[in-house]
Amino acid sequence: MTHPLVSRAAEAVLTGNPHRRIRLLQCLATVAVYAFSASVMWLGVHASLVPGVGLVGWAVFVGCGLALFYGLIRSGWSERFADPALTDAQIVFAVLAVMWGYLMCGVVRSAALFPLMFIFTFGAFSLSWRRLAALTAFALACLAASIVVLHSGPGSGNGLEVDVSNLLGVAVLLPACSWIAARLSALRMKLQRQRAELARALQEVQRLATHDELTGLVNRRRMTEVMQLEHQRCMRSGHPFCVAVLDLDHFKQVNDRHGHPAGDAVLRAFASEALAAIRISDVLARWGGEEFLLLMSDTRGPLGRLCVERLRERTEAPRMDSGGHKLQVTMSAGVTEHRAGESLEETIARADQAVYAAKADGRNCVVLS
Repeated sequence: MTHPLVSRAAEAVLTGNPHRRIRLLQCLATVAVYAFSASVMWLGVHASLVPGVGLVGWAVFVGCGLALFYGLIRSGWSERFADPALTDAQIVFAVLAVMWGYLMCGVVRSAALFPLMFIFTFGAFSLSWRRLAALTAFALACLAASIVVLHSGPGSGNGLEVDVSNLLGVAVLLPACSWIAARLSALRMKLQRQRAELARALQEVQRLATHDELTGLVNRRRMTEVMQLEHQRCMRSGHPFCVAVLDLDHFKQVNDRHGHPAGDAVLRAFASEALAAIRISDVLARWGGEEFLLLMSDTRGPLGRLCVERLRERTEAPRMDSGGHKLQVTMSAGVTEHRAGESLEETIARADQAVYAAKADGRNCVVLS
């Protein structure tokens, strides 16, 4: 178990944000690489192979750069960019630091190039292959420019063969490392896309399992679950609720005269109008065929009847155009208030009886049981 002081120290350095923490860990990992490079240079200073003043300047440059990147990531400022890890900028900075070390390390300058291979592996986490290729070209151009600077003065031809060999070696190894990093990046991005597609597919499966595909309303199975929760809430708190069964009048004639596509259009239009008329807290479900069920929480019978009456008036108002035919839809509804000690099946059965009464009264009306 982690000690509390260690946990607090880790959170102070790396924050509690998991994504930001990963970026900071990547940034701090480069500190070890720079520290190793500095120790090699320090040994070179003691062997009189590397100028001490140059090492101090290099260390100040690297230290300030690392502190800047850490601060930008730690504060969250970098998250305004597409790549919050600032990978491009960190690689460019590292290439410049390596080239500075190459220029001042004298006869041991070949060792200064090794960090380049490590630097480009960071691109595998966030960069596309095009950006990695551009950064690889930049690194090779910087190395070539450094070699030109080293051998531009008089009497500076010593070691040219070594520098040319270094350039050729880096020209082979660095693109190979970049290619591998690009492949890893492409695989990571492909995995992210597949995970996103899987999440969307799972969300769609869950939606289809709980919603009616034609109207978009919750289906009978999901409505049963919602009503059971409401029933339990009612038993605990005593809050009333109403159930209304809504039945579209003469719907079979719409299908017989105008075809099933027209019938589907009627169901979709009714669902849209009903959702616009009911309260946000109410739940409307397609119960089966042209029959719908409305659950009204915290509602007494008279108020429930008033709400359904408003829905009935709104339903008969639109005229739908289907294949040149003007269709008017009406509905009959039965409303009932749940009674204490009554099961849901009994409540719905009373609402069904009220619907039959509404149809017997001539349809296009609301009956309260």
